[in-house]
Formats: sequence, C-alpha cells, structure tokens
Amino acid sequence: MADSEVWGEVARRYEIHEETLSYFRRLQGIEVKPYGAISPEEIRAHSLRRSEVFAGLADFEGSEREFLVPSESGNQAGVPISVYKPSDCSRVPAILVYFHGGGLVASSRITHSTLLKIIARRARCIVVNVEFRLAPEHKVPAAFNDSRDVTRWVLHNKVLVGGHADSCVGLGGDSCGGQLTASITHDVMGLDFQILVYPLTDLSLSTKSYEEFADTAALKWVIGLFLANEGQRTDPVVSPYHRPSFTGLPPALCILAQLDPLRDDGLAYCNKLKEAGVPTEVMLVEGAPHNFFSLPAHFQQLTKEAYTKTVEFIQRFQTQ
Repeated sequence: MADSEVWGEVARRYEIHEETLSYFRRLQGIEVKPYGAISPEEIRAHSLRRSEVFAGLADFEGSEREFLVPSESGNQAGVPISVYKPSDCSRVPAILVYFHGGGLVASSRITHSTLLKIIARRARCIVVNVEFRLAPEHKVPAAFNDSRDVTRWVLHNKVLVGGHADSCVGLGGDSCGGQLTASITHDVMGLDFQILVYPLTDLSLSTKSYEEFADTAALKWVIGLFLANEGQRTDPVVSPYHRPSFTGLPPALCILAQLDPLRDDGLAYCNKLKEAGVPTEVMLVEGAPHNFFSLPAHFQQLTKEAYTKTVEFIQRFQTQ
C-alpha cells in the first residue's frame, strides 16, 4: 500500500519524516492482532519484538546493578530496578529515575534499556530503570504506587545507587511513563527536574491530536485494561492534568512527537506548568510518531536531536 494511502489526510497536512514512513512500512511485516482481539501477553510479546527490531543495542561501558526496592504501598514482592552508571560518570552525577511507556500494560526494563544506556553514557549520569507492575493483573493505582515507592527510595539512597549525597534527582518517562512522571512529581517533594516524553496526562482524550492520529477505540480498550473503574479517568493521580495545583513543581523538559495522538495532551499539560511559573521547555520533533523516542536504532535522525536536548537538560543538574 502506498504511503499516501496509509497516511491519507495527514500526509497532506504534515511533512512525514522518511524514518517514520519506513518504520510503518516495516511494521506491516510484524504481524499483530488488532487491539480488542489480542491478549496482554501478546501485546507484551509484540512490544518486545518491536524493541528487538527497532531499538538495537547500546554501546555501554559501565556498571549495571539490580536492586529490589521495598514497597510502602502493599507490593509484597518489591519493585525491581536496574541502575546504569557509566564508567566516566560525572563527579556529582544527576540521577534520572525513568518509567517506561507501554500503556501501563506492556513494555519493560528490557524494551527501554538501550534508550536509557545511551542517555546515561552521553549525559554521564546515573539512570534508574523501573519495572513497575502492569495491568490488567495489577490495575491502577499499582503502577503509580510502585513508581512513588521507587522515587522516595532513590531520594534516600543516592549513594547506594552510585551517586553522591548532593546528587540531583529527577523523573522521566515516555507515554504512560510520562503520565507516571507527571503524577509522581506532584506527590514527592525534593525532586530537581522532570522529563516528559509525549506524556499521557488527561484520560478524557479530548484534544485535537487524538482526532487527527488516534485509533480511539484501541486507546479506550487499553485504558480499560488498566483502570479499576471508570471514575478513575478524572482522578488527578491518573490524569495529572486535573491536579489542583502546579505551583512549586521541578523544572520540566517536554519532548513531543508531531504525528502523535498525545501531542496536544502534552502541550496542554506544559501550558499549565508554565502558567504556574514552572520553568518548562517544550521540544516538538517534527515528522515523528509516537514511540520514536525508545527506538533509536531505526529513528537515528529523530532521536539524535531529542537525545541531545535530553542530555543537555540533565547536565544542568550535575557537577561535571
């Protein structure tokens, strides 16, 4: 099928990057059932396969350590994390706690390890890769509780994870990981920065970009997998856009993809940050689709500019 047929009206309104066009051509060769006819296990297998094909491997020299973070919120198994520390780490490195995307249903530390090792190496910082519980086995607020527990634990264990007592700590995440980041920064004091990569912040799905790019039936189906009840759609924990106050939140970098259903959702959230006086930078990556940030082997040009911005932002919060 020709690109013009696949993209339709979108191709007439936007310049689609060649990496985006070739990504969707290649995706057609990876068979996956339509949402609604696929199990969570199949979604996770597809996510892992996509990572293997499009994320690649990172050239990383340094240590990779595993910890099991004790839970304060009822997760008796604890929360597994991987900690990446490059061999040439900064003297007082920033510590980035990162939550992966995947709709709170799929993806894992494995699918995002390449991205995070690249960031750790280039920024010369420490990155904590979090394995929060997934739905539908563990519905909301499980992932939020796990993410909050890890954040508090890292703030109290900077030296243990390889940092310095004076290390700055920030949160980051893509898609639902951005949703977790946005929410947890409201709940946990003492954070120094946040990185929101096309975050999901309002489950009403009411912005224009959802109409332009989304298969809303698929999105609603995924949301239905992680919500315990419909009332949680407007819960400020789950939809942080509806938090009552944005005052005093840490400086933010927001990276958005132009051809993404979540684009305007992220913009609306960042506008609230700016209105509250939070230093906020917004980067719109033109011609890029959702998911590009975690797939650097394929999106080499598009991730280059996004990663450069991310690295520069993190380095403001550490002593070289």
